[in-house]
Amino acid sequence: MINISAEHWFYQLSQSSQDKITALTLTKSYSLGQYIHHASDTAKHLYFINKGVVRISKVSEKGKELILKDLQENEWFGFIGCFGLGIRPNDAVALEDTQLSQISLSEFITLANTEPDLWPAVIKQMAHYVEHYYSTIEGIVFDTLFDRTKAMLCQLCSWQDSSTLVISHKDLASLLGVTKEAVGLQLNSLQSQGLILLGYKNIKVLQPLLEPL
Repeated sequence: MINISAEHWFYQLSQSSQDKITALTLTKSYSLGQYIHHASDTAKHLYFINKGVVRISKVSEKGKELILKDLQENEWFGFIGCFGLGIRPNDAVALEDTQLSQISLSEFITLANTEPDLWPAVIKQMAHYVEHYYSTIEGIVFDTLFDRTKAMLCQLCSWQDSSTLVISHKDLASLLGVTKEAVGLQLNSLQSQGLILLGYKNIKVLQPLLEPL
């Protein structure tokens, strides 16, 4: 997923709306590997990450995983399930000890019906998701895997706020929706061009790749 920094919609709200949402949240802790929800679960809550990392992904019937995004601290998630079909489209699992604040969908809707700035903020958030998925589909159709790999590495630097990415080749392949072998070929090519340095479960993205064309 794109850095749909869910904090943007929240901090565009009035201070009154922010305070009322915060007052309705409950804090829950999750250990490494614990699921917050599974795909097809009923969507009943929105979540905010106080600390930790949450992976949003989907596993096919054949066991192939597609990673959509590893969400970081200060990000919200759960909008698509809550305001879409009412079920979770993806899995959400803690990648480390994680603390979340959650607000029930029913309480959020009740509050939104009294706070005029809340519904426009939700619509803007959902529009970000649509823009992201459209961009992803467009990239798959029009861009080469080499270009998609470069773009994903730059996006990951933004998500992780670092040019040294903590990610395995398998996870990068899952983000791109291709095989580990296909990603390996692209990474080797990028390294030969002096654009990245490959390490054990990390990739150092060098400045030439990060500089805009």
